[in-house]
Amino acid sequence: MAFNKYMIRISIRLILIFAAMLALALVIGKQARLFTVLGVSLILLFLVLELYRTIARTNQIVESLLDSIRFNDFNKTLQNKAAGLGFEGLADSAQEIIRAIASARIEKETQYQYLQTLLEHIHTAVLTLDESQEPELINPLALNILGLYNTRKPSWSDIEKKAPAFTATVASMGTSGRAMIRLKNTPTGKQLLVIVNSVKIGGSAVKIITFQDIEPEIEQKEMESWQTISRIMAHEIMNSLTPLSSLTETGIMLLEKEGGPKDVSELSQQTIENLYTALKTISGRNRALTEFIGSYRQLSRLPLPVKDEVPVADLLAGLSELYAAPCKAKGIICSLSAGPENLRLSADEAQLKQVLINLLKNAMEALEGIEDPGIEISVKRILHQVSVEIHNNGPAIPNEILEKILVPFFSTKAEGSGIGLSLSRQIISNHGGQIAVDSKEGEGTTFKVLLPAAE
Repeated sequence: MAFNKYMIRISIRLILIFAAMLALALVIGKQARLFTVLGVSLILLFLVLELYRTIARTNQIVESLLDSIRFNDFNKTLQNKAAGLGFEGLADSAQEIIRAIASARIEKETQYQYLQTLLEHIHTAVLTLDESQEPELINPLALNILGLYNTRKPSWSDIEKKAPAFTATVASMGTSGRAMIRLKNTPTGKQLLVIVNSVKIGGSAVKIITFQDIEPEIEQKEMESWQTISRIMAHEIMNSLTPLSSLTETGIMLLEKEGGPKDVSELSQQTIENLYTALKTISGRNRALTEFIGSYRQLSRLPLPVKDEVPVADLLAGLSELYAAPCKAKGIICSLSAGPENLRLSADEAQLKQVLINLLKNAMEALEGIEDPGIEISVKRILHQVSVEIHNNGPAIPNEILEKILVPFFSTKAEGSGIGLSLSRQIISNHGGQIAVDSKEGEGTTFKVLLPAAE
């Protein structure tokens, strides 16, 4: 609206200047009196000066607007520059622009302050890097964890000097990934979980690094795990030692007389048979205890994975061939969804097969005595991970068992060692993945294996 008024004002002045020029040409052509020529000339000069004054005043308002934006001075009042000159509309429009920009800047500053406050109070360390790998944002917790106590705006080289293991890990992960590292730049050390993600902001690549000191949580979990393992081992060993002790005492009683051993001639056939039974039982319990300890050694001596690119389709095809006949024999309907084409895992194929075979075996055992038993194997791509899910429609696992199902040596089977699932969990953990279980009444049980996808 203000622009339209301004254009009308300029147009009127141009028309008047044109009319004055035409009039001046006419009076000169008719050789009018000098007074008339001077009068028309003065009118033309006045109109030109008025046009210049109009443009100059407009330029002043625009210049004031640009200066306010350039110098962040949003307290200027432009109406006084237009007072009484008919430019109030233009000045009002310029003032509205200044107010809008000021409001946007205030909102942006408020958002920035909110972000800063949030970063200062969250219990996660946050560090962002720009395209030149220099820190942009870093919160106080990140500074504290990395041992940077004397600066609030460190460079990447400062961080590298204080925590070289951290910078090396971040560099090795590239644009995304997660890893656990131990920092040794503090007296007690810190166990960090580091997660790296990259995003595009304003056309520029920004690397977002979040990390936490999980040392206390790990120590707590280790203590709980050792207590659980110690309790289970004590239970298993005592279960073997108690009958062994009892049978040994029985054997001594059968062979002892007045504080010394009996003569062979004093041993009856019944006594010999009882001794044979006792020794056979002792041998059996000793063998069971040896197998139990062997299972523990197997768990503690698991070799690290030798990773390679494993095609998911080929892996599942091999499993399908392996279990097609046993499933058919038990009347179990097996379905397979291999997920996206050319999907590959970064894994040790032999170890991964061992895990999946164990999960399939458990799924088949869970379906014994179930009507219309079924097993579904499905694969999904979730960001930088591959999810392999094995679902069976058997009865739900009770919550109290579900919480312990991955604990070493815990088993609900009469002949189970409790080593299979805990071994599977350790194999997947060594691959940088996770294994989880979900069980609901009426829906069945699903074991989910998450592993890094091959890039």
